[in-house]
Order: sequence, then C-alpha cells, then structure tokens
Amino acid sequence: MKNTLLLLFAILTSFVSFSQNKATPPYEPTQYVQNILQELDIPDATFDKMRGKDNIIQIKLFLNDKGEVTKVTIPNDEFELESLIFPILKQLPNFNPAIVDGTAKASLYNLSFIINEYNYYKTVRQKATPINGMEKFGEKVRNNFYITDQERGYLSLAKTKTKLDIAVDFIIEKDGSVSSFRMVDPEMEYFNKRMMQAVKRAAKKWVPGTINGSPVRTKFTYTLSLSTDFHSLNI
Repeated sequence: MKNTLLLLFAILTSFVSFSQNKATPPYEPTQYVQNILQELDIPDATFDKMRGKDNIIQIKLFLNDKGEVTKVTIPNDEFELESLIFPILKQLPNFNPAIVDGTAKASLYNLSFIINEYNYYKTVRQKATPINGMEKFGEKVRNNFYITDQERGYLSLAKTKTKLDIAVDFIIEKDGSVSSFRMVDPEMEYFNKRMMQAVKRAAKKWVPGTINGSPVRTKFTYTLSLSTDFHSLNI
C-alpha cells in the first residue's frame, strides 16, 4: 500500500510539473536585455550618477495570457528608469505566455540585469572615428605603446607566437571624448593603463557615432598587432 501511494504521488508530481510552463522571453534573456539597452535613453545627468559601479536593475513584468507586457514596476527605482523602460518593452516581441494545463495564463516575470559604463552604449551604422583619421590614429597608437622584453616573458603566448595582438574596448562619449577602457583578453589587463594612454595621445578627440543625427555613446574595439620575434628572447 505504501509503495502504491508513493508511485501515485510521483505520477501526480510529474503531471503537475509537465502541465505548468513559465513565461519565457521571445529570445535568449541576454539578447532581450541587449535590446532594452540599445533602445534605452538615459538622461546624461542620471547616467553620470550611475558611473563607476554596477547598477543592478530588477524589473517585475506583468504579462497577460498573450505574453504582452501590460505593466512594469522597478522596486526602489533610484534612477527613475521605469517610465523609460516600459515603452521599450511594449515595442519588443511578446513573451511566450505561461501555460497551465494547456491554457495560456497571465503571469509575472522577474528580469534582473546590470547597467554600467561598459555595457551602456549604442550599436550604430554611423560609427565613431578619430578626428585625425584611422590611419594616423593607428600610427600614433603604435608609436606611443611599448612592451619590454621582461614583460613579454610574463605572457604565456610569448613562447609559441611571433605576433602579439593586444585588443582594447573603450567608449566614445557623446562629446567625442573616450572612457571606460577594458582589455578584451583578461591576460592583457596588465597593459590597460598603457593602452589607454596610447589611445588618448593618438587622438585627442573623436567624431562620435550618431543615431538619426544625434550623438550617442558607442563602443570601439581597437587591436594593436605587434610583430616581434619572441623566440629570440631567452624565455
């Protein structure tokens, strides 16, 4: 009798778990957040308060049985983003609604993500360019960057390669200044400050990227390739 009850309980539990499906975004959550950030227009004065830290944004999305976002709340909305984000969510594709016993139901979806000075930027067609042109910019970066033999010895790839690629991401601000430098390869983090100085010396100002003629923050990735005979070094 005991075994029969346990089996019945297992069957009922299995049935319940298969008959209830939570609401899901129309595509991967990471891409969904990227689409929000792409469309989000945070006032400059507000974003200045967000710089220098990871700002955790926790959103409650109220969905109807069609997967439409009908309401949005952000508890402790310090930066007053709720009214900015809601119209964006209304324009994005609907969620796949929650399903209970084969029937679509209204539900609540919790979405959390981080906004910081590294991930808040726009992808644009009219990209930012150094005011002195890419060719001169590249030449000046190379002339202002250096790497010592001892430093090469610290790099694990130095023993196997004769070419070193050092890539850095940075942000072109609306006013054409540069900020928020971060090495693409964490192993190269040692060179972050030196690369930042080389980039800033190579172009004092940039022509910012634009959307519909208005300047926006954009990300730029620059790769410096150094052709050096590492094998000649005693490492």
